[in-house]
Amino acid sequence: MRAWWLACLIGVLLVGCATPSRPSKGLNASSPTNLPAQLPEWQGRISVQVLGDAPSSMSASFSLRGDAYNGELDLYSPLGTTLGALQWTPQLVQFSDGGKHQYFNSLAELTEKATGAALPVDAIFGWLQGQHVQATGWQADLSAVSQGSLIARRTAPSPEVTLRIKLDQ
Repeated sequence: MRAWWLACLIGVLLVGCATPSRPSKGLNASSPTNLPAQLPEWQGRISVQVLGDAPSSMSASFSLRGDAYNGELDLYSPLGTTLGALQWTPQLVQFSDGGKHQYFNSLAELTEKATGAALPVDAIFGWLQGQHVQATGWQADLSAVSQGSLIARRTAPSPEVTLRIKLDQ
């Protein structure tokens, strides 16, 4: 009887450690950005560390669709709940958190709100495709992109920022 309870406990713990799969939104007309289906899509984990006087960090699972001009980035907790949804077009830059929408003037402002640092979104799309795109103050290590891993660091202006992306394979 004791072995049965131990087996149940181990099973519950293993299930609790599993990362739930996120439903794919699909690119359809109900999406605020109306992304064309041929645009790339990535899923994985992202972390952003900001050093300096008030250090901060964030880590989340993500689903990224589109490009630097029209795109969507959904951020998820380890339990699979949506932390926030970022959408951008040439006419709209917004962050949705639950039922609330916040609008921004630029992608830099939007990514700073969501991650704690202004990220070079146009360069990130290039880096994810293995392209050596220049972004002021940023250095990207693309040596492991083919294995689904990207690390980029911003050293100027302060504070220093480290971006890590690990793609689902």
